Amino acid sequence: YLKTTKYKISKVLVYSLERFSRNENSIWLSGQLRKLGTEIISVTQPIDTSNPAGIMQQKMLFIFGEFDNQLRRQKCMAGIREHLLHGEWCAKPPVGYDIVQVNKERTIVVNETGQIIKKMFLWKAKERLSNVEIQKRLEAHKFKYNLRRIAEILSNPFYCGKMAHKALEGDILDGKHEKLITEELFLEVNNILAEKNICLLLLMYVFKI
Repeated sequence: YLKTTKYKISKVLVYSLERFSRNENSIWLSGQLRKLGTEIISVTQPIDTSNPAGIMQQKMLFIFGEFDNQLRRQKCMAGIREHLLHGEWCAKPPVGYDIVQVNKERTIVVNETGQIIKKMFLWKAKERLSNVEIQKRLEAHKFKYNLRRIAEILSNPFYCGKMAHKALEGDILDGKHEKLITEELFLEVNNILAEKNICLLLLMYVFKI
């Protein structure tokens, strides 16, 4: 926006510089903004960035903010992993599931949309419908999913009771949530998807696409 606007934006106000340094490019981004004549101003950390000492102080606060965020992320991932190892999915479940409280315990159960998701797996496995054909059937049920979303759903092991998460570093564990389909049906669907991907790669190789 700052590169294209006709207005002169001299300052970007933030509550604190830690709120601006959520990822590793905050120092680079502040430099790019400075080239456009825009300074980042923290209302709780007044720093004069019109001189080299102030710029250096701001960069140091960016680094400290990034370091603090990384420590928090590390602790958060450790907590998530601990829950996953006990079969507990602590994030938002995929489409087709609801979170309910049963005897004051958090439980993930299949909802009405989940029954449509189950039909998607059956359409693929038993009728070998393409994702385009599945998309058309979903529209008849008032569901509008793009092809990418359909592919993501059909390849998500959560629906057969398994959990895959980056905190598990490649491991797949059994979850305590309600299964939507059997593991056999999930594997059957994904074998079909794998076959079609191999065929597509062969066609691309033959025709040099």
